[in-house]
Amino acid sequence: MPQLETALSSLRGHPGVQHVLVLGHDGLLIAHQGEGPLDAETVSAMVPGVASAASQLGRAAGAGPASVVAARLEHGVVLVSTLSPEVLLAVLLGEGVGFAPLLRELADRRDELAALV
Repeated sequence: MPQLETALSSLRGHPGVQHVLVLGHDGLLIAHQGEGPLDAETVSAMVPGVASAASQLGRAAGAGPASVVAARLEHGVVLVSTLSPEVLLAVLLGEGVGFAPLLRELADRRDELAALV
């Protein structure tokens, strides 16, 4: 998985990115990179619920499932991206950080990232 680690390092290089997690749709952590305190296993277990709720909302609204979810938290932002039917990616950013370039990179590299897992 060295290529996956390199790809996660690249995502961590975006300004304000604190943690990057790759996990299964079952919530089991596959890979994590980050600095500072974080219970990566617990966060990983919570991410599928966010992705599922957003997809259910999209379907109910007639807009289809969610591919990326952004949630503003009290002290930052979390982005949840569906890489494949089996794999999710979560990115935690600090407060006040613009993340549009990161969203574009996630969209552009979705298939590449999924293939690395």
